Amino acid sequence: MKSISRRSFIAGAAAANVALGLGSVAAAVAEEAPAAPLYELDNPPAPIPDDQIAETYTADVIIVGSGPSGLCTAVSCQENGVDVILFSAGSHAVGRGGSHQAFGSKYQKELGIDYGPGSADAFHCMRHEHYNATFMTDQRKWSRWLLNSGASMDWMIDLMAKHGLNVSLEEGYNDPDGWLTSPPASHNFWNSEVLSGSTSGAPLVSQAYADEFLENGGRIDWNTRALYLIREDDNKGRVSAVVAVTEDGSYVKYVANKAIVLATGDFTRDRELMQKYAPFAYESFADAIDWNNYNYDTGDTFSGIFHGDGHKMGLWIGAAWQHAPVGQMVNSGMLGPRFHYSANFWGINLNRDGKRFMNEITNFAYSADAFLMNPGKTAFFVWDSDYAYKKDQWIDWGYAYKEVNGIPARTPEEEIAHWDLFVSTGMYVKGDTIEEVLDQLEGIDKEAALESIAKYNKYAEQGYDEEYQVNPDYLFPIATPPFYAAKASIATDGSFGVPCLLTICGGLRTDDKMRVCDINDNPIEGLYNVGIMTGDFYANVYSFSLFGQNLGACCTTFPWLLGKDLAEL
Repeated sequence: MKSISRRSFIAGAAAANVALGLGSVAAAVAEEAPAAPLYELDNPPAPIPDDQIAETYTADVIIVGSGPSGLCTAVSCQENGVDVILFSAGSHAVGRGGSHQAFGSKYQKELGIDYGPGSADAFHCMRHEHYNATFMTDQRKWSRWLLNSGASMDWMIDLMAKHGLNVSLEEGYNDPDGWLTSPPASHNFWNSEVLSGSTSGAPLVSQAYADEFLENGGRIDWNTRALYLIREDDNKGRVSAVVAVTEDGSYVKYVANKAIVLATGDFTRDRELMQKYAPFAYESFADAIDWNNYNYDTGDTFSGIFHGDGHKMGLWIGAAWQHAPVGQMVNSGMLGPRFHYSANFWGINLNRDGKRFMNEITNFAYSADAFLMNPGKTAFFVWDSDYAYKKDQWIDWGYAYKEVNGIPARTPEEEIAHWDLFVSTGMYVKGDTIEEVLDQLEGIDKEAALESIAKYNKYAEQGYDEEYQVNPDYLFPIATPPFYAAKASIATDGSFGVPCLLTICGGLRTDDKMRVCDINDNPIEGLYNVGIMTGDFYANVYSFSLFGQNLGACCTTFPWLLGKDLAEL
């Protein structure tokens, strides 16, 4: 299909809604003219009459969505001889983040790392993830991922190299308490223009998939938004087609001989789904989410991503919601110098009442959740200059197990200079005394904060934290001037705030073969989903204990396997 502007797509989709009888509830809305969502959870659109369907396209497999999971599925299907059409409401391939967790890849082996499925490290990580989710995850999916992640990553490494992308392995984390320890297993992809693959590699990966698919004769229809699924026998039979609207308002039908695969992303920009299925995240971030801007080319954003289109389409034809509470992906529980990119802090965390509220030695997802339970969802962080000397080297987010992409380390002195840069921008404050630092923190109870810091220092001196049991080896007094501090709260302008909502993991009930299931856990014939919307792979929280778990499993291993499975249907 021809390339068109986003404005013309918006106009066409709005016209399509009028034809659906939905009036002002427009599917795609210009930034300058916000409106309500396309359709409500309990109010599916009326079927489009056959004489209004402009075109009908048929393939063995129809894939909806142009993120890494949909595109990976398309390439895998194509390699296995399956005829595929992929269409997307966006105008190009999209992706966010970049870390891909895998066990036992050839690149790990090249670096001398034994991290196969039967290793002690793998056993520890699997047990931790299951405990993290209170054993509410589908362990069959975890097992299938574990046994196939190395092979799928090897395939991905070769494909990405073909398209000019290098692989890097991120450093693991040695938790002082052992609980959050993880070995080097997060792979990312980078090139000379994008060095930090862990933060920005996913768009490169998605584009590489798209290029591979198109170069081998694949078809992608851009700017085409799915409206609803067709399930035969009055929503009791096979899912056989999906109806969509194009940029000019024309209706098209995609008929699948074998399967329809939904890869439509998350639902963080749909108020109704968030209220119903992610109430904690909704209550925390409702004011920060851009509910009305329908942009299917969204990249990295912290104000909501997609609109739950696939979730709703599945629910309308009888798919069940997942068993477990969805996993919220929230990170950055503090502002300040991190001793490891997935960790929290070696200083003190205070709420606006000047009280400590947690054991500070944890990762940035757990600490973010603790943060959000405090008054005003505001927190303050205090540390001293000696903090910089607790490490020989400080390295920013995205660093590698072995330096391959030129990310430099900082000495303790350079780290302090780095803090001073943040002072100059207003992100940090600095003072020769703790009192001077606290005077610069608006909204904190200064007297209570001084008392909390004095207690913290006493605990550090005696080697035992009487309140939160911080590991004594990492319980450092705040005593060496100059002192530093930061205030954090959720951003409401779409920028990176602390904490920030990345996405919500989960949705439609899904078995270990990526088949969407009904309320009785029976697979619905012809309907699959992949990516972030995979149900019951996570529960409660996305902990980042295994960094890059979603991209590694739900967006790589499972789509790669699905292409093989669909070839055998």
